[in-house]
Amino acid sequence: MDIRLLQAFVMLAETKNYREAAHKLFITQPTLTKKIQMLENELGVNLFLRGRHGAQLTHAGMQLVDKAQEAVCGVREFRQLALNVARGKTGNLAIGFGLSGIKVAPELVAHFRRSWPEITVSLEDMPSAVQVDALLSGRLQLAFMRLPVEPPLTGIALKAESLVLAVPQKEKDLINAQLNAPGHYQAFAGLPLLQLSADRGPGLNRQIARFMRFNQVEPQVVQQANDIQTLIAMVAAGIGSAIVPESAVYIAPSGIEMIPLYGPYSGWDVGIIWNSAHQDRIRDLFISLVKNGGVVP
Repeated sequence: MDIRLLQAFVMLAETKNYREAAHKLFITQPTLTKKIQMLENELGVNLFLRGRHGAQLTHAGMQLVDKAQEAVCGVREFRQLALNVARGKTGNLAIGFGLSGIKVAPELVAHFRRSWPEITVSLEDMPSAVQVDALLSGRLQLAFMRLPVEPPLTGIALKAESLVLAVPQKEKDLINAQLNAPGHYQAFAGLPLLQLSADRGPGLNRQIARFMRFNQVEPQVVQQANDIQTLIAMVAAGIGSAIVPESAVYIAPSGIEMIPLYGPYSGWDVGIIWNSAHQDRIRDLFISLVKNGGVVP
């Protein structure tokens, strides 16, 4: 059904006058009359009583006018929604983050939501490898993860992250003294270390491996875990120590101390990452907000 026929029906019902209704619709009276006749023929019912008192709704017309008004308003709302979607003013934004983005990601999302309240934002914690797959497949529009990344992924650096050694609080002084001795990082060879499994933390494990190779240390890995939270819990239980990103401080329970690690391969950049092969106006609004230092573009 042509929505313009319903618009003519609703306007004539409101004004009860062909001349006024035609004027508001920016059409001629004969055109309005033709539209009403077409609608009545399509519906198989008379909608108006025509007389010297103008256009009065028939009983059937009175039963149908409210639904016609809802349909006209629905189309108007749909058109506005489509316009907002096209302009990136409404819709959905799926974002992934890992431990290194645990602080910056929620802060930026909150700022974005204040600027664009009509956009629904989902923020999901997931391993970096899963984020990469989701960006490539289009399931995620943005991710907070380590740089650099390989094309078609690209990103903007937001913060520096570095390695720390998570140790039980009661062992901090002893381990710290060992690490600050001459040839200090050789002390890692004697420390029982906990590590993420290879499939859960490939980026972090590569960073640690480079750090260890540079310092000519063969680490003694005694146990692996599937997530950072479990690693930290195992450290708290006294099973061993763990090299983790410094952002682990935000999830560490009491009784855990973080010893900073320094030197080549001890740090990296964390950024906001997206798939440059995909076009996305809403995603680009978020990127612009980040590039402009939080200023709405």
